[in-house]
Amino acid sequence: MAKVHLHRTYRWVDKDPIIDACRSVVAETKLTYNRAHEISGIATATLTNWFEGDTRRPQNSTVTALTSALGFVRRDTLNRDGSVNVGFIKARDLDWQKEMEKQADFMLQHGTAKQKAALKKKRKGNGA
Repeated sequence: MAKVHLHRTYRWVDKDPIIDACRSVVAETKLTYNRAHEISGIATATLTNWFEGDTRRPQNSTVTALTSALGFVRRDTLNRDGSVNVGFIKARDLDWQKEMEKQADFMLQHGTAKQKAALKKKRKGNGA
């Protein structure tokens, strides 16, 4: 038998409210899922599953990786009834092109062999 955990101050039915907060972050940046992936390293499929798919509760580390890479930090607010509104605020303005380059350099240094090969192929372009 499955055990259900209920929290008086953080309740949701279909999806964790952090997903809507992340959706707002991506919408505010006006980035596509693919561009957000190129900056944060979070897979495009992960973002699609959060916002349009069946993911109900994303991992905190993944949420933090996405939002911090886009220049946002978490700022929740507490309602009078004790419930929490999940939210993010913009902490810094970023040059998206430079951030994509930083992420690509990071992946070349720390990524898996498969990720490195894909990145090198992408960097060569069609004429190489």
